[in-house]
Amino acid sequence: MKKLLLHAFALITALLPLQLAQAAPNPPPVFGGWSPGKTFTFTVANVISAANQGGVIIDPAPIPKGVPVLTVGQQFTFTIGKKGELIGPGIKIAFQADGGSANIYVNKPKKGAQPTVANVFKNFSTGEPINIAINYYTFKLLKRVPNVNSVTYTLNP
Repeated sequence: MKKLLLHAFALITALLPLQLAQAAPNPPPVFGGWSPGKTFTFTVANVISAANQGGVIIDPAPIPKGVPVLTVGQQFTFTIGKKGELIGPGIKIAFQADGGSANIYVNKPKKGAQPTVANVFKNFSTGEPINIAINYYTFKLLKRVPNVNSVTYTLNP
């Protein structure tokens, strides 16, 4: 009888920690210090559009077709998406990395789409966004002459 009680006690003590142990909940995702759902509103402060057409620089250049036309003074509210992407009106750019002073967002080039890059600069002490730079690039060959356009929007709070 003693042996049976001893075996039962050993079995209970071996299985008890397994029953009490629970999987720790997954921490919420954080992208560059910001959780999905974070929002911030910024105003377009500067627009730069330039082109290089076969080695000839055109500055300022008209904003090419396919690139959103933003105007100085226009306000935008941005949201951090479920996968860390930067989402705004007509803009969705994938989170790439936390660069320390800025979160970096990049859309990989696709046929027919404009590669887009954005940097959201952060306050070192608070980690809050303080400035956004959004870049659009286009490339096409016209009569075997390369045409590259660059459009940069700078937004401030």
